[in-house]
Order: sequence, then C-alpha cells, then structure tokens
Amino acid sequence: MSTVLARRVASTPLRTASQTWTRIVEILAPDAGSAARAELQRAAGVACAAIASEATRDAAIVVWGGGPRVRVYCIFDEDALTGDNANEDALAKSPTEGDWKMSIPCLPEDVPWSSKQLAAVSSRISARAMDANVDDEDSDAKVATPARSINLAEFLKP
Repeated sequence: MSTVLARRVASTPLRTASQTWTRIVEILAPDAGSAARAELQRAAGVACAAIASEATRDAAIVVWGGGPRVRVYCIFDEDALTGDNANEDALAKSPTEGDWKMSIPCLPEDVPWSSKQLAAVSSRISARAMDANVDDEDSDAKVATPARSINLAEFLKP
C-alpha cells in the first residue's frame, strides 16, 4: 500500500479559483522552472472550472506515480476565511517528479469538454466525474489478493 498525503487549500471567498489553482500548483510543483509546473499551468482552465464549481470540496485532485499519492481538496465559504482544516504545507517531495499523473474531479456534465481540453495540453492530466474513483495502475483495487476458499467437506465434518 502506498503512502497517501492530503492537502486542503483555502478557496473562495478567500481566493479566486485562479488564485487557488496557483497555490495548488506551487504545492505540487515547487520548482518554478520545472516542466511539471508548466504543464499544470496549461491545465488551469479545467482546474479553475472544477474549483469554481466546488467539485473539489469532497472529491480530491489526485496526483500519483512520482512519489506518495497526493490528494488535494479545496475548502470554501467560512472555513476558507477562518482557515479551519486548511493544510497548505509544502510536501517533502514533489509528486510531479518522474512519471506522474493527475486526475481532476469535475461536475459530470463538464467531463466531456474538460477531457477534450486536457487532452490538448497534457498526456498526464485527466478529468473524471467527481463521484468516480481514480483509475490508475497503482490503485489498491487492482492489487491482486490470494484467492481463499473453504473446503466444505472438512468444514462440515462432525
């Protein structure tokens, strides 16, 4: 099982969706000159739409493959203003180093155009419906577990 880290970034009304995405990018790709940061910045339109629609309130932006899995949620309204439950701390290691991928949650009706927009700017970043699971090659759901069976003859012996 891989390590999972979570960050909760304050959004509206403290920050606009664009400012929130900028803060998320700074957390995920701290090197301002990195290719990962440039790629994340190209995905700003879709990311800002997801943030503005508050899809990221309960469904995380997920990054995996370049280290620990990172889940980024946004907090809104009074919690954003007070900073309750916010955690915008830097990560010990950038999850966007090496071979990484990202999934951005969107409103179900936004997935088709979001997917099209992201495909035009990145092969690493994808969109998903906010109620869908993240599908990746490291998913715990895909880890093979040994099959178990019960020998009924032995079990039913008096």
